[in-house]
Amino acid sequence: MSASPIAQPASRGPSHSIESLLLLLSTGGLLGAIFPVTKAAQGLGVAPLPWAFSMLAGAGLILALMARAKGAPVPVGGRYLRYFAASGFLSAALPNVVLFFVLPRLGAGLASVVYTLPPILTLLMALAVRIERPDRWRVAGIGLGFAGALMIVGPRGSLPSPELAGWMALAFVMPVSVAAGNVYRTMAWPPGAKSAALAAGTMLGGAAWVMLALVATGAVADLPTLALAPGLAALQIAVTAFTYVLYFRLQVVAGPVYLSQIGYVMTAVGLGTGTLLFGERYSLWVWSGAGVIVAGVMLVSFGRKLFAGKFAR
Repeated sequence: MSASPIAQPASRGPSHSIESLLLLLSTGGLLGAIFPVTKAAQGLGVAPLPWAFSMLAGAGLILALMARAKGAPVPVGGRYLRYFAASGFLSAALPNVVLFFVLPRLGAGLASVVYTLPPILTLLMALAVRIERPDRWRVAGIGLGFAGALMIVGPRGSLPSPELAGWMALAFVMPVSVAAGNVYRTMAWPPGAKSAALAAGTMLGGAAWVMLALVATGAVADLPTLALAPGLAALQIAVTAFTYVLYFRLQVVAGPVYLSQIGYVMTAVGLGTGTLLFGERYSLWVWSGAGVIVAGVMLVSFGRKLFAGKFAR
């Protein structure tokens, strides 16, 4: 990424270019890898909060070093610290901590399903605060993706066990937090700020929140469990650092609503890895819903180019 100052992230009528689509697929795929890696680490006995802290703190430090090497160290002014605290809580700490607690109960596939919801929630929030304008192709594509999500979580794609309902309800905290973070980052993005520094600050801000949770719950004593899976921890840190470089670049070039479709890609990866790596099984109805979600992503990406001329007067 360039070390020169960047413009405010796109918010109105973003250009959905090939770059945007490639960033969407690569970022969503890498974030989707969180599910199998985390489940594998938990299977080895790593506690949830230490795992979340190591991921965020390690990735934040790597990103901070990258930003400094580009001549753009992480700023520490009051405005930036407020941004890092809010963005770190909404986009990093809260969704990841919730994920790590629900994942052992729901599995990689079901835990990833709720990540189909941030696009519609982000769009609604963005429209409410007027940083997005309605666009029929984007709305149609996001609506189609949401329909696919309903196919997955609806009656015919119901939970394997009624006892999981409470954990599934907790999982819905994740998409609400992610959507709020998407909108907040666009509204509060400091003018002229560099995305590498903001990504680093967000990760470190999230790590600070998780450390508070570690202290408040007495889970600091669980930090040594990271030694049970050092290789997986290192892999997760490296992948997370690289992912958030792409994540913030996508926010700049495509805006919060387009970026929120990462959740659709994450769900597809989560369902796939749950099946291939952990033997989780889903109905044909669930896989059909995943196909509808993919169609929604493509409509948002290329709908205007493919159909606008056909329906123009």
